[in-house]
Amino acid sequence: MPANSTTLQFIDRDGTAISAVTQSPEADSTLTVLTTDKVKGDGYYKGGDGLHTVHYAITDFSGTIKMQASLATSPASADWFDIAGTTYTTSPDTDTDFVANFTGNFVWLRAIATYTNGRINSIKVNY
Repeated sequence: MPANSTTLQFIDRDGTAISAVTQSPEADSTLTVLTTDKVKGDGYYKGGDGLHTVHYAITDFSGTIKMQASLATSPASADWFDIAGTTYTTSPDTDTDFVANFTGNFVWLRAIATYTNGRINSIKVNY
């Protein structure tokens, strides 16, 4: 059993939460970019082994999902970087789950999805 399990929540441009289960781009294949709110990573607690697991659950998805991390205690936009091995790209319209393990004493974590079609059912992180 992991020490922590968190479901990442997407946020709108105005800062309000979007339900990841119901978020879907428009039918005109417009590119949609969504970022989740930040969640505490293993490094936030200044201990542990730094091992994380992420799980993406998607339906009819065409696009890319990736995890990002920050080592800053109060990260600005320039403080985020991509985590190697967590990028999942698919097309066209895939129904699948993707799981990746990554290690790092990251203070904060978030996900970014760039896609033209589909639904992100959930993104969960364990550590």
